[in-house]
Amino acid sequence: MTLTPIENPSTAPIPPLRAEILLAPETVMALAQEIARWIIGFLQKWLQEAQAAQERALLTPEEVAQYFQVNRQWVYERTSKNEIPHMKVGKYLRFEQQEIKRWAGGMAVPETSQPCGIIPGLQIGGNRLRRRRITSRGRATAENPSPGQ
Repeated sequence: MTLTPIENPSTAPIPPLRAEILLAPETVMALAQEIARWIIGFLQKWLQEAQAAQERALLTPEEVAQYFQVNRQWVYERTSKNEIPHMKVGKYLRFEQQEIKRWAGGMAVPETSQPCGIIPGLQIGGNRLRRRRITSRGRATAENPSPGQ
């Protein structure tokens, strides 16, 4: 079976449509600004939705381990001790990205290696108190110009 086009003898070729619009420069500028405002509004809304979706993103234990640059077992240990914020989705562990970042911010330990003013030579740093050994032997000072005597 073959199809052949049916010719309509009354069909005349359609001339191309042509229109000419004359606009003042102020009108063109106003239209361009309105189009730009519409595009910017659309992009801002899209970006806000994308950021909100990213903040609500759920991470797997593997992704959390990668974020902290530790092994997966470390994440499971913290989860079993309820130290790290997590949720269960069925039998699967999931972590909200925003909560993990907030929790990680609270883990930072400030460095304090400033000398303590109460006891000379005592420094506070990390988890231990360290006492510098203060001796006059081997070191000349203004109070002791001849060390070791």
